[in-house]
Amino acid sequence: MADRERTCGEGQQGLTLLECLATLAIIAIVTAIAIPSFRDQIADAQARAAATTLYAAMQFARSTAQRRGQVVVLCPMVEINPEQPQCAGHFGQRLGAILITDNRHQLLRVWLPTEGVRVRNRSGALPVTGMLSWGAWGVGGRNLTLSVCADGRNWAVITNRLGRPRLAEDWGECPAV
Repeated sequence: MADRERTCGEGQQGLTLLECLATLAIIAIVTAIAIPSFRDQIADAQARAAATTLYAAMQFARSTAQRRGQVVVLCPMVEINPEQPQCAGHFGQRLGAILITDNRHQLLRVWLPTEGVRVRNRSGALPVTGMLSWGAWGVGGRNLTLSVCADGRNWAVITNRLGRPRLAEDWGECPAV
């Protein structure tokens, strides 16, 4: 009888197999619920970061045009050549701010694209090409919406005719890839 009390006594420590399986089942259920939400948060953060980069590039170009009293162009660049900067490609690629004086073009700054995002027009159908320019007073001349998409999450950078950019969530379309 003394042996039986010693093996089944009050000092028993540890978990039973059933308790371990119940804990694992709860963890699996919570993880299955949390992962899609976590993916949405990551996609939203990617889209917001890329849109914020585009917004910062537009603000930089506009304020530089105002500060220097000269035309500044923001455009996509496939290749970076500081001696002769040229616009080519679409706004989902590298962007360059170019100061235009007389017949000279000076590359001021370059922004690299954010991985995992697509930049399209507001309907999401086409990449946006061309350039944005700001005159000596910081006034632009083109309405433009850049829709930034990452796994279905959308942030947009909208520029009005005066050249003032703004950010908006879910302003454009993000078609499935």
